[in-house]
Amino acid sequence: GVWMALYSFISVLAGVANVYTSAIASQKLGMLLRRDIYNKVMSFSNKEFDQIGTSSLITRTTNDVVQIQNVAMMFLRMMLMSPIMLVAASIMAYSKSPQLTKIFLVSIPVLVIVIGIAMYFAIPLFKAMQKKTDRINLVFREGLTGVRVIRAFGRDKFEQSRFKDANDDYTDNAIKVFTIMSAIFPLVTLIMSGTNVGITWFGAKLISYQAMQTGDLVYAMQVMISFMLLSMIFVMVPRAQASADRINELFNSKSTIIDPKESVKALEKPELSFKDVEFFYDGAEEAALKNV
Repeated sequence: GVWMALYSFISVLAGVANVYTSAIASQKLGMLLRRDIYNKVMSFSNKEFDQIGTSSLITRTTNDVVQIQNVAMMFLRMMLMSPIMLVAASIMAYSKSPQLTKIFLVSIPVLVIVIGIAMYFAIPLFKAMQKKTDRINLVFREGLTGVRVIRAFGRDKFEQSRFKDANDDYTDNAIKVFTIMSAIFPLVTLIMSGTNVGITWFGAKLISYQAMQTGDLVYAMQVMISFMLLSMIFVMVPRAQASADRINELFNSKSTIIDPKESVKALEKPELSFKDVEFFYDGAEEAALKNV
């Protein structure tokens, strides 16, 4: 009992340290992402700003980074612990009762299929939800920056209608995706509860036949708990994946502004000259300016 109390105390200390370090690591990840996104955006030309949009750039720097931060913290808190506990508990459970572990050959594939189907439908909706967040930010930003013009021309109701449409569109999409995600929890609970019933049922029979000790049921329960933790993590992955795709799109985009590889030597009298310069608007067939 004293050794159990000691191990429990060590476990509590390790849990506190895990939460603390996970919080620091995830926040620093967000800090580095925001810094890199900002530096990347500063290198964009007007063409990239027009393609992506200022509101979308703001959303990717704030909302999308927060989604990645949240999942990173969950991964560091649970993803490191769950596989270790799963492997250790599976080995112990199989060594104590190979027959009892056969229950997991049914429940685990069912659990994987349920989570896979949910992610298949949820990821596109999460991507759409982030784009609709861009739309809300765009309409809201235009309304704030142009509020004097809007009032001067009496367009208040029109702008309110625009924001309502964007807001309703986002809400409808969010309801769909969170309905799918919320359905996972009762399904996972149902599968895990069924597994728990199976372990108790067959374990009781093995115990009654004296083929297994009562305490050996703990290992099977540990396997089930570790899978429960893993399923909770993967429920949060789709939204973070959608956000990560949007951030990677920024990092992978190439600016049309190309700086010289070698730095230009400073002149005593700085000069700027143009020779045979042409200018095209984006997508134009002919140059607007020639031989400048």
